[in-house]
Amino acid sequence: MAQQSGTRQSATIRRGIFPLLLFAAFTAAMDVYGSNRLQVVSPESLTAVSFTLTAVFFLALEMTRNGTAFLTMLRDSRHDVIAINITTAVTWLATFYALRNLEPAVVNVVGLALGPVFILVTGAILRRGASVIAAEVVVALGICVFLSVLVWGSFTGETAVGDIGESTAAWGLFFSVVCAIGSAANITYMKRLSDSGRSPQEVLAVRFFLMIAIGWAMTATSSLDEVRAALVPGAVVAVIGIALPIYLLQIGIRHTEPITTALIVSLSPIFAYFMQFLDGRLQPSALTIVGIVGIVALATAGTLARARHDNRLEAVTVPSAYETAGDRR
Repeated sequence: MAQQSGTRQSATIRRGIFPLLLFAAFTAAMDVYGSNRLQVVSPESLTAVSFTLTAVFFLALEMTRNGTAFLTMLRDSRHDVIAINITTAVTWLATFYALRNLEPAVVNVVGLALGPVFILVTGAILRRGASVIAAEVVVALGICVFLSVLVWGSFTGETAVGDIGESTAAWGLFFSVVCAIGSAANITYMKRLSDSGRSPQEVLAVRFFLMIAIGWAMTATSSLDEVRAALVPGAVVAVIGIALPIYLLQIGIRHTEPITTALIVSLSPIFAYFMQFLDGRLQPSALTIVGIVGIVALATAGTLARARHDNRLEAVTVPSAYETAGDRR
């Protein structure tokens, strides 16, 4: 039993890091593209279109492969399914509204980098026995320091969007923090469903019901032209912002602890910082890059500390070849 535990711990970083890094890159691309399109398309229409397309795809995929077997989650893991629908809705709605007000890299860094801090809280409550090491706690607190610098920069006009006014900055940061809280809870519930034996495809087939209902309810007063204008951006967001990255995230979560997941995906802002300059509205900001580099360095240190911790655990729990041979004798 100890040997199996050590092997699983060792596989955590090796099997989870690549899909999580890809998730970080796709998330950055979505934030930059979404920020640009949300200047001309309403968040309500974009939400309704993008999540409907994503849900239809994953429902069709799962039903083609396994029929309606995934619906047993509605009975066996009802509370987790409800919770993941709620946290998904909170996270994405907050993201879209934040992107209307703030620099994409700042939304990205606040929404994702605060994740490790909230994971420490939600993980302890929602997943008893979740593994957290001292280095990860230090990293999470250090990330908060750099975040405070970026928050100050948003209020003083030192980020790439320039002077946007205190009210706009406050609303943008409010929605970014809400996104971070929702994302942390979302990761934890995704891990709970994965721990119960559910595949990424099964989870993705049931997690968007509430989001779709809210999206179309919010577009009730929108004109047909507004919805039509969101069709192409919604399709792009569905692919690069929802379907691909969330599938990659679900795979990564399957092989990592939530705190490790949160640390790895907090590397996303470095991608967002450089991608955002494809948008002509934004200019380079020294303050933003300093904050992002600091957060990325801390996230990397936390991930490496987790890898060393898991390797030490494996060395302790996995018997040597000599000991195994001795046991056979």
